[in-house]
Amino acid sequence: MTAISDKYAQLGGASGFLGAAVGGEVAAANGGKKQEFQNGAIYWHARTGAFEVHGMIRARWLALGGDASPFGYPISDETTAADGVGKFNHFEHASVYWHPSTGAYEIHGLIRERWRTMGAELSLLGYPMTNESTAPDGIGRYNHFQKGSIYWTPATGAHEVYGAIRERWAELRWERSVIGYPVSAPYDELRNRQPYIVARFQHGKIEHNLGTGQLHVEKFASAALINYAVPIVAYQVSDNDGGRRCEITPDGARQWVDEANRVFAVAGVRFTYDGLLREMRDTEVNSLPAGNVESLPRWPTIKARLDALAAQHRSVVVIYRFGPDAYSVGGGFSWSNMDFVAMSFFDPNALGVLPHELGHHFGLPHTHGMSFATLREATDYLLSGGPIDELDGDRTLIDDTPPDPYIAELGSAIEIHALSLGGHAFSLARRNIMSYWNHGGTGRLTHSQILRIRQIVQERRARYLNVTDILPVDCPTLMQEIAAQQQRLTELIRERDAELNPLRRRQLTNAISRLRSQIRNRLNRAQLGGCL
Repeated sequence: MTAISDKYAQLGGASGFLGAAVGGEVAAANGGKKQEFQNGAIYWHARTGAFEVHGMIRARWLALGGDASPFGYPISDETTAADGVGKFNHFEHASVYWHPSTGAYEIHGLIRERWRTMGAELSLLGYPMTNESTAPDGIGRYNHFQKGSIYWTPATGAHEVYGAIRERWAELRWERSVIGYPVSAPYDELRNRQPYIVARFQHGKIEHNLGTGQLHVEKFASAALINYAVPIVAYQVSDNDGGRRCEITPDGARQWVDEANRVFAVAGVRFTYDGLLREMRDTEVNSLPAGNVESLPRWPTIKARLDALAAQHRSVVVIYRFGPDAYSVGGGFSWSNMDFVAMSFFDPNALGVLPHELGHHFGLPHTHGMSFATLREATDYLLSGGPIDELDGDRTLIDDTPPDPYIAELGSAIEIHALSLGGHAFSLARRNIMSYWNHGGTGRLTHSQILRIRQIVQERRARYLNVTDILPVDCPTLMQEIAAQQQRLTELIRERDAELNPLRRRQLTNAISRLRSQIRNRLNRAQLGGCL
């Protein structure tokens, strides 16, 4: 009797699921032995003992090299998983898991360890859907699962990413994105009674607001990819006589800039706005329409005047003009050959307008090449042989937005993310800030759009724009400095409140004001550097 024959008898022999032997015991790799049966095999090694492997799990193991592979010999029989559905075999240095809806895949190393810590097949990730694979950058490793992924690098360790955060990271091209690999497990936060899931990456973070569904991606400054601060100067325009002043307030301009910063945070670009509305009296500028400005006879002269204003301020000039009609126009315009952005009256329901126009300003075309009034009109275009490429408005510059048949009658139906038109399926660019679709406050940028924005920022900097580099921050030191200043602030306030001498109280009040300003500046640096 041998260990293999003992195991065979234990499993029911010829009447068991392995069936009859189809050969005797033979030598296997690295000093082991094996015996083949009708429906599987038993492997033995002095290190492990004898265990059976069969079915799709065995097929996967053999495809990976079987007993001669780095994964070694089986150390368990095929076993029913904890959910009562799947199956697995453990091997010396790996496991192979099978599920009827996924097939059989291997998992090993620190990725397997992390998955087990999470609860293995009972975890929120479910079963593996790939073998452990090398990431496209040639550095990291990953397994995809039914409901997420685990990524590993020597520098970051193994961490999971899942749900809407994983979907957004995938859109940004996974580990090749500007935020890199995950560096921790996603965690829960509660802010102003709003629940968030936050996932931190090497060079940024993704936050998912569970209350609103909104995703926010922020790129941190790094030595390889620094961030940029870009100044904005705002002008409120009226006619030469002061009439027809555009309806805009500093607060409205601030809200638009705040939304632009939300959208552009993924590109590592932050717009700085001083909160002022400068006055411009210029009927020609104030009468600019919402589009087709190039056809205006005096457009070259008007453009030169506004470009010169931007050069004077060394900032992106945003002009809020009234428009050519009796009622103020909506919308705006810009392009990478203009050193300014034209806007109109503030609309709290259209916060994406300034980010959209700033996208044009930094070289981004519309995602759509054509627009249609109705679904029927779009369908007729395709059925009549209209080329699909013509629907892709940014195809010459951007490689990761799909052809976009914008349809006005569906523009506000934010639940629609895909269409079938004339036998062609379209995934809509609804969430993209450069589309005309109503994105419900979730306007975002793609990987290619991010790279183009950063390129144009540098081109503008070379010509006229005061771009400030935001360098990586030493977070521990900065947070210690902030804590020390906050402690000193508490002491100064206590001292001022106890002081009876009016002159000394004023001196302490001034010192408190200066210290608060310093703390705000440091907190802003901490925010930009990803310390908070």
